[in-house]
Amino acid sequence: MKPLTFKQYRQIDLTILCIITAVFETIATLASNQWFALQAMTVSIVLTLTCITMMRWGPYAALPAFIGAFVYCYISKATLPQYFIYCLGSLFCLLPLPLLLILGKERVRNNFVIRMLFVIEMYLVIGVGRWICSLPFDFTINTLSVFIFADILSLLFAIVVLTIAKNVDGLIEDQKSYLLRLDRERKAEQEANLNDPF
Repeated sequence: MKPLTFKQYRQIDLTILCIITAVFETIATLASNQWFALQAMTVSIVLTLTCITMMRWGPYAALPAFIGAFVYCYISKATLPQYFIYCLGSLFCLLPLPLLLILGKERVRNNFVIRMLFVIEMYLVIGVGRWICSLPFDFTINTLSVFIFADILSLLFAIVVLTIAKNVDGLIEDQKSYLLRLDRERKAEQEANLNDPF
């Protein structure tokens, strides 16, 4: 069997992440609309998967962010302005990327405080992004608090998941670095086996 190229591996991985995003956001939105329609706060996995995707693939984090927003709007029977606000506003998730690259993904992954700040920053820029996109339709500062606080449970969920995910080998690690590390470890193990007569 022909081994996967790095591009094929990335495509498969991103496809899986996007499918997970779409499925779980569909479930969360349907549940919220059915049972918690009067609640101001919602729970979504999109922030979590956007953070994981950015750690793994950098700017491709825009894919689950956009898909999650689109699914939410579709299930909720959103208006055209709401599609614009949520889908375009979610693309503000790319703003933390330069800082992530400056700090280094390994440092973000291994340092609890920096990792939490990364998740919080991602959460805030998406909320602010949606607010900015809402200004042509509803020019008020009050809308900002709605976008920031409505998803606070999603933020807490993302913090918990990324704390756990840190202990899962390769899950929130840059995938090129991860594959190179696995290759080095495999070669070192093979070399050790060759040098061990027993």
